[in-house]
Amino acid sequence: MAIDNLARTVKESFRVGWKIESNWTDPLLFATYRVVQPLASLLIVAFIVIIGASLPGAGLDHTYLARLIVGTAFFVYAGQIITNMGWLVFTDRSRYEVLKNIYLSPGTLQAYIVGRGLVAVLNATISVLVTLLFSIAVFNGILHLNIPIDLLAVNLALLIPAVLLGIAGLIAVGYMLTAISIVSNRLEFIMGESIAGIFFLLGGVIFPVSALPDIIRPISTILPVTYFLDVVRDSFGLGTSNALMDLGYLALTTIGIIALAALVFNRAELRAKKLGLFDRKSEY
Repeated sequence: MAIDNLARTVKESFRVGWKIESNWTDPLLFATYRVVQPLASLLIVAFIVIIGASLPGAGLDHTYLARLIVGTAFFVYAGQIITNMGWLVFTDRSRYEVLKNIYLSPGTLQAYIVGRGLVAVLNATISVLVTLLFSIAVFNGILHLNIPIDLLAVNLALLIPAVLLGIAGLIAVGYMLTAISIVSNRLEFIMGESIAGIFFLLGGVIFPVSALPDIIRPISTILPVTYFLDVVRDSFGLGTSNALMDLGYLALTTIGIIALAALVFNRAELRAKKLGLFDRKSEY
């Protein structure tokens, strides 16, 4: 029965979250916005590399460009999940003023947060698929660059567990951000995008982790997004390391971030109940 209630809460929170995110405009404009946003980021980065390779003495590294395209496409999961969950508490507590009601309802707040995070997962999945298809159409179909990306040759035995573990770890990060937002009312505007930016810089999206300064390289080794992107690239045949080892590290870092997120949320929940923060409204 408890599992049924948990699943029902996640399902209903997903439905509510989808309506909140998609009802601000007509479906066509919403779909266009969700697709254009990641495509723009990818095209900016990819054409910087292509234009730089056209300079005298330079050359285009097709494998590097393929790694960049795949990494940027799948990083959409991190950007959308972390950013959307970073805003969750602010919108529900200050804009709609329903966070206290959700907390007092029979369904748990934790399940509600996970359900809202799954909305970002759905949006990100659509964006990733469209981004990959668009990239192949532009760089291989129109520009004839022969980028080594073959969607039909992807190793699904690596890709599926990598995506599932990556999503779990990213939702855990977003879960932690909601906990911080519950006990704070000044960080929601920058926290999600700032963390996503740090992951973009340190997760090996644009350049390998080995290119980072020695002083910050260890941070990359504890981020699930680093191994998530490594295993995804491995599944596309673009890896430079041991795929199974990367998958093992991804599992370990995902378990670690989930445990840390649960600890942070429990501490934040106790403090919020003690100080009456669930119904606090920010005034700007």
